[in-house]
Amino acid sequence: MAKPALMTAWWRDFEISRRAIYVRATDTTVPITWANVKSVFSHISYYSLEKLYGLRRFGKKPTFSIHCVPSRPRAWYLLWATSYRAGLDLNAAANKADALLYFEDQTTIAERAQSPQDALPSINKNCRDISKSHVARIFEDIFGYNLAVDPQSYDGLMAVKSEINGAHDGHIIQGPCPAKAGWVYQRLIDTVNDGVDDDMAMDLRCPSVGGKIPLIFIKRRPAGQRFANFNASCTLEKTDDYLSADEQDKLSAFCAAMALDWGGLDVLRDKTDGRIYVVDVNKTDMGPPTALPMSDKFQAVNTLSDALTHWINDKVLQGHKNMDAE
Repeated sequence: MAKPALMTAWWRDFEISRRAIYVRATDTTVPITWANVKSVFSHISYYSLEKLYGLRRFGKKPTFSIHCVPSRPRAWYLLWATSYRAGLDLNAAANKADALLYFEDQTTIAERAQSPQDALPSINKNCRDISKSHVARIFEDIFGYNLAVDPQSYDGLMAVKSEINGAHDGHIIQGPCPAKAGWVYQRLIDTVNDGVDDDMAMDLRCPSVGGKIPLIFIKRRPAGQRFANFNASCTLEKTDDYLSADEQDKLSAFCAAMALDWGGLDVLRDKTDGRIYVVDVNKTDMGPPTALPMSDKFQAVNTLSDALTHWINDKVLQGHKNMDAE
């Protein structure tokens, strides 16, 4: 009998030293700073309240049963909060599941071997490459203008980042310059001084469910720390207030081309040309953002859980129809 994806004790996901925490899944190192410590305690508070809120479902049948491959989302991932609020059972055995969830932190995934569960509806099964170079290629295909640049010929400021998911190692350099293997070079998107906060860079974190964006997290941080993994502030906003209908359609097409069923898009709007750019894709994004007020965290997760429930319902029904047809 197939068993649910195994989960080791949560602390085995990390290797802690005096100054940093090594994250095994993404092969990245996170410095131990006061800002990061505050983020941890903020999320613990949210997690505790979410668990208390979830007691109302005690004894109720799960909305859907999901088998996770190769592991289940931990409590610090946005998908955990959303699934928990939606009443999804993420512990189901493959032979009793309504759908499969492929939850993988790795930047690229090798070709998958066939299994008896392939006929089940799946989530993110075919999203196997979220490297920044791949994201930039798909973005240019869908939007018709480029994010990536050739560092050896580009005359201007460039954002330089490694391909690795979750590294947060971006920095700015002046082009032209020689290219280094393992790094991507992008035009520097100007999001500073957006009329709300002086000397703050603004990011649009767009959670995507089935290619739709139910809401937007507006993240702001000092311009000199625009690539850092922290936010000076975060607000919950309506999608239509920040993205046009055409932009939303293109982002939906982008998600389809990436085979991204669930994930977070990092979108920047350049104040010089007014256009949006997708600079990163994360299918295992953490959240809700720690800088978001507690009431907005609950509202955001509630909105996302409704969207996820409806999308999985449609996907499961369609999957069963396809199985019956075969």
